[in-house]
Amino acid sequence: MKRYPALRIASSFLKFASVIVIICGIGASFFFLSRTDQDTLDIGMTIGGILCSTIAGVLVYALAEFFFCIMDIEANTRPKQPTLPPQS
Repeated sequence: MKRYPALRIASSFLKFASVIVIICGIGASFFFLSRTDQDTLDIGMTIGGILCSTIAGVLVYALAEFFFCIMDIEANTRPKQPTLPPQS
């Protein structure tokens, strides 16, 4: 059985949330661009919104992967059960 089930669930949720952040950020940026008269400032804000949402999503995904990495390190450094020598 795997250890830290709550942390595994939270990490999986963070991965899912990071994808949602990226998709919603890009979608909201393009929606904002379509609702304006598309001057230079609006295009710059759209590019900034896409960039910021992508960076935020990647950082959240990296945090989730960091949690998985820490759990893997803990599993690999956990002391193994001692084996008993064969009885003769």
